[in-house]
Amino acid sequence: MWNDQSVAGGGFFNSPNQFGNAVTPNQAQKTGRRTSRTAPIVIRQALHCGDDGVKIWGTEIQIISVVARLKNIRTQSTKITYTIQDITGRMRAVLWLDQDAMDEDDKTAPNVQVNDYVQIFGNVKTNKGKKVLMAFKIIPINDVNEITFHYLQCINNKVKMEADSKKEKIVSNNVPSGLPANSMLGITDNNQSVNGLNARQMMVFNLIRVSTLEQGISKDDMYSTLKDRMSKTEFEQILDWMCGEGHIYSTIDEEHFRATDAF
Repeated sequence: MWNDQSVAGGGFFNSPNQFGNAVTPNQAQKTGRRTSRTAPIVIRQALHCGDDGVKIWGTEIQIISVVARLKNIRTQSTKITYTIQDITGRMRAVLWLDQDAMDEDDKTAPNVQVNDYVQIFGNVKTNKGKKVLMAFKIIPINDVNEITFHYLQCINNKVKMEADSKKEKIVSNNVPSGLPANSMLGITDNNQSVNGLNARQMMVFNLIRVSTLEQGISKDDMYSTLKDRMSKTEFEQILDWMCGEGHIYSTIDEEHFRATDAF
């Protein structure tokens, strides 16, 4: 579990007992939708978010928290660029340096090294078509349990936001209120929305959720079941969207998936 693996294989837990923290600026609220000041996420959610930032169950996240391993560090005069990796993917994180603080005591740069683990708080921005985590503080952590705790937080936060979203929909009569959160719905082809997923998204989600294999279900197996109901393009788009929203995650590679609530 703690051995190095490739990013595609989900290899995040890989050796030194080091971790870390970071803080970033608040992202301006672009719409009148619900917002949450901070929320823990995994890197894949950051990579698949829209240009208006990370959203979970319709809630805009102003500051996200990511736990990841440092794969590369590039120091320049005004910033430090980190390549960070967790079990779901890899991306860049940029920490802009305070020149005045550096001139005084040179403590503005975090005391971290390649292969250390860090917890980074920040906003996700798009730069030249790629997602970048804008970080403002990184502090090493020395407890392996912080990794497990972060993923438990991700799951708990997703479930809580799902419940809050459902309550709002019930109050506003936007969706029926008689369906339990984890009910197993059959594959139907109507326009009803359940748990934030429409009927076609539920087709894919249910196939993933019922899989009992440790590695989850493969894309090929899913699409062979759904090929008469949707195109390959629509199927791929649904998978990407559900990964970005935190409903599912990849396991041994980018071709196998499990549902988040299958934990």
